[in-house]
Amino acid sequence: MNVIAVMLEAYNDFSRFDVPGLSTDVYQTWHNLEQEGYSGDLVVNIFGGGTVDTERCFLTGYHKGCNFRTTVNAWPWYFRSQGYLVEGFHPNVRWFYNRENVNEYLGFENYYYLDDVESFAAAVPLASDGELFEEILKAYQRSVSAGQPYFNYSLSLQGHGPYGDEGYYWGEQGAYAVNNGSYTDKQHYVLENYLGSVASTNESLQKFTDALRTDTEPVVLVLFGDHNPALGADVYSAMGININTGTEDGFHNYYSTRYIIWANESAKRILGDTFSGEGPAISPCFLMNQVFERCGWEGPPYLQALKDISEEVQVVHVSGVNMKNGRFVGEADAEASRAAAEFKCLEYGRRKQPLDSIYK
Repeated sequence: MNVIAVMLEAYNDFSRFDVPGLSTDVYQTWHNLEQEGYSGDLVVNIFGGGTVDTERCFLTGYHKGCNFRTTVNAWPWYFRSQGYLVEGFHPNVRWFYNRENVNEYLGFENYYYLDDVESFAAAVPLASDGELFEEILKAYQRSVSAGQPYFNYSLSLQGHGPYGDEGYYWGEQGAYAVNNGSYTDKQHYVLENYLGSVASTNESLQKFTDALRTDTEPVVLVLFGDHNPALGADVYSAMGININTGTEDGFHNYYSTRYIIWANESAKRILGDTFSGEGPAISPCFLMNQVFERCGWEGPPYLQALKDISEEVQVVHVSGVNMKNGRFVGEADAEASRAAAEFKCLEYGRRKQPLDSIYK
């Protein structure tokens, strides 16, 4: 079973909110994939930046990311132990967030950066999501042709801000959100430019999933946003989105993106799972659990422990907030509070352990 995970820079589905003037076409591809797949809210630790936190929480099963300085137990090592080729792409410089070293510590056999891929290096001013998806698809097909199962974790760059408040970059005025008086000119420039990037990403995503959809090889695709875009508090206010983290809804809106776990027909047939429905609101550290559960895999002991913990608490946040069933955990919920505390102890011990022998 091939697994491809793509973290989309600053990607969130704002059609969930009653945003003035928002075109229904912008997120159509994403909505189609949600209908075909299993999706839910991803409650991350960051807003507008700090991509690496969500990335490393997903790859390790830890509730907060670190700039690791040595080999660390992580899911890429587990996939390697199962005979997978483990790779990834990021169309940015290799030294940013020290990924050149840390990705090796996490277990990646190959990771390709800006200067490793001709299409990335030639792109001005930055590689598009279309170019990224094309490279992922080619690498996946090479591994399949060689008869080796494939695990890929990649992250995009196209959606990164700033989004520009002096003009329109992605199309004519009002192509993505009509300004009916809700926005100043500068606010509308920012929103239009962000949504234009989203529309471009979805166009590329459509081509990518079309190629996987008809593939005879089984593949599971995991898509998620790393954090909300840095549009500016005034733009969020004009959009009518509450991001006051002192309220439950505001906290959720501020920190939540979306995730999709999607499978092609070959994978569905083999696994006997429809990959459909709405999943729980979870921290990134529990996302791999959802992937394994959909695939019917047991996984290593640490992942099994996270499964037990996530039955009581699904969001363990760096702010100290915990969430169960999408709501704040109160003092009265002793089981959820105990599970969160147990998880942090388990994580601490895990960080201090040498690489598991089964991964070597």
